[in-house]
Amino acid sequence: MKYNLLKKEAANTWEEAKEKHIKSVSLNENRINGEYEKVFPYDYDPEVHFVYEGKITGPYTIQPDFTLYFLNDREQIEKEYKALEIGEILEGDEIKNIPSPGEFYTWNNNTWIYDKQREIDSINNRIKSIEVDLENKQARLDSREKLGMKVSKPDPEIVRLLQLHADTSQELTLI
Repeated sequence: MKYNLLKKEAANTWEEAKEKHIKSVSLNENRINGEYEKVFPYDYDPEVHFVYEGKITGPYTIQPDFTLYFLNDREQIEKEYKALEIGEILEGDEIKNIPSPGEFYTWNNNTWIYDKQREIDSINNRIKSIEVDLENKQARLDSREKLGMKVSKPDPEIVRLLQLHADTSQELTLI
């Protein structure tokens, strides 16, 4: 169990509350049984301090009754302790993640927008890569032929690359 020693003062903001936190200790709860002098032998004074049992998970305030109030996602965003990331929206008081529908979408104003130019650029890059592979394969075949080595015509790899080039070019025209 995590035991947190805090100063017995209310705090309306997380900044103030963090200043009231003195220290944390992890101990077996069966050994403590609410006897906080065992946890904080030289620091704990029930007139000046209180103990929060549990992990402190995020921004919080200290209430007048010396309980911790953990801010929900909406409150954290409003107070600028947290910012929405790509693909996140506020739904009620919680952050909801909206997964991207594909690699050619960009996040804009809380929605995914299809980016046609990104897809065109991606296909053009694949076409260029295929063309480089074709040129390299043809250069190797030409070199082998000049050296008098046996070369099969048509080369199955060149036929495959030409078909891949045609298919990818067709994909580009369908956008």
